[in-house]
Amino acid sequence: MSTLFNELKAGLEEALDHAAGAPIAGRERTVQIERSEVHAARHKLGMTQKQFAVVLGASLETLRKWEQGTRAPSGAAARLIRIIAYRPSIVEEALGVLPEPAKRRPRRVA
Repeated sequence: MSTLFNELKAGLEEALDHAAGAPIAGRERTVQIERSEVHAARHKLGMTQKQFAVVLGASLETLRKWEQGTRAPSGAAARLIRIIAYRPSIVEEALGVLPEPAKRRPRRVA
């Protein structure tokens, strides 16, 4: 039989095994992120919650829940947060995202 046939057959067998509940090689590792890591990564970029949510592709409410610890990011978001915490400049380099300064009200001079 051809190599292509054997690869297709192996792929289909793996899909059937997965559908039956068997684990798939290479997709077992999960990243656990603490709420303090989410907050720290955002501060390293100097972003507001709204700006950071846009970078992560998450809603503002979701980001707030991550920072409060009521929910935890999983999958790609958790990995991206970990990368940002390790090297914040990677967001600017890879995504072309530069944080805009947070809008603050001018101080009243008495």
